[in-house]
Amino acid sequence: MTNFKERPTKLYKIPQAGKVMGVCAGVADYFDIKVGVVRVLTIVGILVTFPWLLIGYFILGMALDPKPGDLYRDEREEEFWKQTRKSPDYTAAELRRRFRDIERRTSEMEAYMTSKRFRLERELRALED
Repeated sequence: MTNFKERPTKLYKIPQAGKVMGVCAGVADYFDIKVGVVRVLTIVGILVTFPWLLIGYFILGMALDPKPGDLYRDEREEEFWKQTRKSPDYTAAELRRRFRDIERRTSEMEAYMTSKRFRLERELRALED
């Protein structure tokens, strides 16, 4: 990411993938759903709430920044951020689980490195050399 304003958790419009301003394409990308579903819901919403949703659509079209092409380094990073947006609690729990696992393995390594067994094995290897 080159710019502080470019954040993977931010809602962007995607004009190159959109029909009118790219708002529906941006919303679909943000929530990781099909753009056709968002378009249909938008049209139904405009028919039901006219002109409020239409006004909101154009306000979003002017207010949202276009999605930068280099927002993610690779597909894996993009998938991580999509999952984070969809369920941040699950992602936080998964990160806590991973950090606990790393801490457990680090503790086991420390215990081994400071044990008498490690010193004995090191001295035996030194004698072999």
